[in-house]
Amino acid sequence: ERRVAQPLLSAVFLRSWAFLTANLTQVLVGVALIMAMVTVPLLADTVMGRDPFTGALWLLRLTAAIPVGALAGAVLVSFAGARTVTVAGLAMVAAGMLLASDWQLGVGDPELTIHLVIAGLGFGLVIAPILNQALAAVDEDYRGTAASLVVVSRMLGMTLGLAALSAWGVEHFQVLTAGLELPLAAPGESTAALETRVAEYASQVNDAGLSLFQTFFRVAAFISLAAIPPALAMRGRNAPRAADQRV
Repeated sequence: ERRVAQPLLSAVFLRSWAFLTANLTQVLVGVALIMAMVTVPLLADTVMGRDPFTGALWLLRLTAAIPVGALAGAVLVSFAGARTVTVAGLAMVAAGMLLASDWQLGVGDPELTIHLVIAGLGFGLVIAPILNQALAAVDEDYRGTAASLVVVSRMLGMTLGLAALSAWGVEHFQVLTAGLELPLAAPGESTAALETRVAEYASQVNDAGLSLFQTFFRVAAFISLAAIPPALAMRGRNAPRAADQRV
């Protein structure tokens, strides 16, 4: 029996509310994830004055928790359901990011590790239920493509998040530092007075940078919370079976 070749993006995906909402949730997760992954080491390497290796270790606290959360999500989805596990993971991400948004210049352990691990577990927890819901929404013949599209959705979210982070972040930093005057040497000014003004300027710029990164964390938390409504809507009427799409 001759089989008709399947299109890469079949109408079966667009007709499934469960599949569409799962991918929308995944896009928002990708945005929040890239914001966290960029902000953590950048914060450590700039306003915190740490070396790049320390910044990498900070990020490792988050990324190392993701596989643990993914394993837990794969187990829990069979008992609690995809929507419940996804919402729980998103809530953990939001909580971790909100806690991180209160970091000050002297932040350290244990709060540093606790906050990042909470967010990392949340990012991992949502992986299995979102994929499970997307695959359950389509016929078996389309599940390979469906799984690929779920991964693409997360990458799309990360790309959009990085672009927005760069553009908006630069503009917001300029706004925060707009009122600061560059401490140029004035005629007759003593070296000590100039050094004092330079130190004050550096401190103000540092405070502006810290405020910017705190805002990044808050935005990531907000995006995680914004992903909860589509996550709750993931259970929907499935698209027509693949057999019904064949001519």
